Amino acid sequence: MASTTVSEISRLDLQELETPPLASITDVKLLSSYNWIEAPKATPTIADSGLIYIAQNAARHPESPLEPLFRALYITHPSFDISSTDVVTDRNNIRKLLSFIDPSSTRNGVEAFAMNIEITKNTAIFCRDEAKTMEYIGPQEFRGFGHEFEKAYTITQIDGSTGHHRIISYRFSDLNFIVRHETDGYVDTDTRTSSSTAKNHIPDGLSSMLGALSLSPASNHPGVTPTGSKLIIREEGQVVPLESTLEIKTRVFHKSLEIQEVAPQLWVSQTPKLVRAYHRNGTFQIPEVEDVAAEIKTWEERKQNDLRKLAALIRKIISLVKECGGNAVLKYNVEGDKLVVCKVERKEMLPNDLYSKWDDRNNLEAETDTQNDGMQGPKIAQTGRESMSAIRTTRDDLKATIRIGSMDYNVDVSKIPYLASFVRLQKVTRPDTTEFIHEPINLFDVALKGVESGYRQCFRSLPTNLSQYRTLFETYKFLNVDVLSGLSIDEVIANLKVGKADYDPEERRPIPGNKSLARDTAFQLLYLILYAQFGDGTKDSMKLFNAVMFVVSHPGTFKYRTKRVIRVAYEERFRVTIKQRARLDQWEKGEVANDATDATTEEEPDYYFDSDDYYFDSDRSF
Repeated sequence: MASTTVSEISRLDLQELETPPLASITDVKLLSSYNWIEAPKATPTIADSGLIYIAQNAARHPESPLEPLFRALYITHPSFDISSTDVVTDRNNIRKLLSFIDPSSTRNGVEAFAMNIEITKNTAIFCRDEAKTMEYIGPQEFRGFGHEFEKAYTITQIDGSTGHHRIISYRFSDLNFIVRHETDGYVDTDTRTSSSTAKNHIPDGLSSMLGALSLSPASNHPGVTPTGSKLIIREEGQVVPLESTLEIKTRVFHKSLEIQEVAPQLWVSQTPKLVRAYHRNGTFQIPEVEDVAAEIKTWEERKQNDLRKLAALIRKIISLVKECGGNAVLKYNVEGDKLVVCKVERKEMLPNDLYSKWDDRNNLEAETDTQNDGMQGPKIAQTGRESMSAIRTTRDDLKATIRIGSMDYNVDVSKIPYLASFVRLQKVTRPDTTEFIHEPINLFDVALKGVESGYRQCFRSLPTNLSQYRTLFETYKFLNVDVLSGLSIDEVIANLKVGKADYDPEERRPIPGNKSLARDTAFQLLYLILYAQFGDGTKDSMKLFNAVMFVVSHPGTFKYRTKRVIRVAYEERFRVTIKQRARLDQWEKGEVANDATDATTEEEPDYYFDSDDYYFDSDRSF
């Protein structure tokens, strides 16, 4: 599928978007639901091994992953007015866009992603595009106890079900959304609307979700296959209200699951209940169902700045897709740390009969052809191309060759506010100039490398001399570069830990540790140690010591120079107890500086420690 890049969106560009005054979710409604049903002759598998779905809709129905959503919707609401909807999407897509806006909202920062987008009339359809839709986990591969927990504490009500999907609608900012998401379970109540086909109902605090609809590509049970579709549809189950739905999260007992870690997921799907199940070597404590609706609302209020950007970003993406003909793929480029919109030519996302739901799509196409005959279409398309060209030109202008001292540097001045102002002033006062010359700036080559390639490069460029780091931080201050990027001490500490590999139970796949983000964050930790002003000196110094201990005790992520400079800085600013010094010394014995190994590639072997808390005082862990 050929594609052409039409636009790029950086995190800096988000500052220029017109954001709404308020970005909250309102008017939430349950529209429908369905279960995927395993084929009758499918091989039984153990819960924690075998075939694991990453994106089940795409894996089971790759021709049209979004078709089940629309089939379920129109069986439940035959006269639903889809033309009043601005965005149809999976929850996962919104979470990915939010992670781009705020990388600290995910445990591992922003990972590469892609989504296909199609505009039908005024509705944007966002479809997940995963490199892998499933994977096989071997019997000897351990991936946690999440599946076994669900097996033990939930009751399956739909025979053969391999996943329950909910379809909800709501208004976010000034846009109307339909969102599909997978749900783990519900709390049994007496308020559900029963159907005659409901069976084997067992009252319980946790039960697996019941579907109002079941979909499968093959089934021996009676069902209906819509014209032009490969799906077999049969109605089964009973309706479960939104206020009963819940998300299940499992975790080892010594790692507390904070609400902010799951808030984005629960917020997008408006899931009001949470089960945090903790275990010791697979033995779980008795789980409790928590009503976290109020906490999710508080999170929404606290994250208004990011959520307003999210609303503006979605509007911007829709606008760009319209300008490139209504078919595009949106990708996140990890190396460039930007979103890329590419125009594509591909077959339609949905079967033809579903497009008729948008006020007779054939008539709309006929009207478009008439407009093209009257030269209206080409004019609009030409305006779009001119707009894209203007955007590219503006972005190119952000690159400038500047002589600083005796060296020439090609600088993206959008990342360095002082130099951006310097270049603008030069263009105004000397419009005919072709050269930008600035007096020497201390350690500018190192500072530029940190801005362009990540702050971890600063550790690789400087010796373990704290005075040089102070000079470098003064340079960043002079250049108006915000080293912390607005992160709090707790957010910095959280980002340090993303270097470790993990497993995502929702995506059902391993997540490699983001060592680059962890190493960049270590530089931000150094800044905090040297310069931050704390409201509670004792408490914050404990937090920083725990962070320092985490850095020095993870040699697979942080190299010698990083660990040495951070330790020296902490000991210079804070009083170190005998016990703390002994723990620090424990991880430095026998370790020497090695320039070759310190300038490693991005991925070297990591060391796994079962409990981070092992290294810390019990009252000082984070």
